Amino acid sequence: MLALSALCMLLGLAALALAMDRHAAHLPVAGSGPKARRWLQVLGAAGLLASMVCILAVMDSGLAWITWLGLLAPATLCVAVGMSWAGRGHRSNRHHR
Repeated sequence: MLALSALCMLLGLAALALAMDRHAAHLPVAGSGPKARRWLQVLGAAGLLASMVCILAVMDSGLAWITWLGLLAPATLCVAVGMSWAGRGHRSNRHHR
């Protein structure tokens, strides 16, 4: 369940990152409107909530919060590194045109 929680957290954080203006450029043109960003925000929040529910299912509530916050830091770092790598490729393609 801890692995499922980490996966839900990664997907939720990625959805929240793609809902931001800066990272929305990585979405196809059809998926970059305000309606799509609203859905990404909802999916991101649902992913984080599902992550917390997965941890609460197997741990005591006090330990679950600590574990969830402990998973949040490396998951955020993974998404940040992934977005910076994606941004690097996106910018380099634009300069070669």
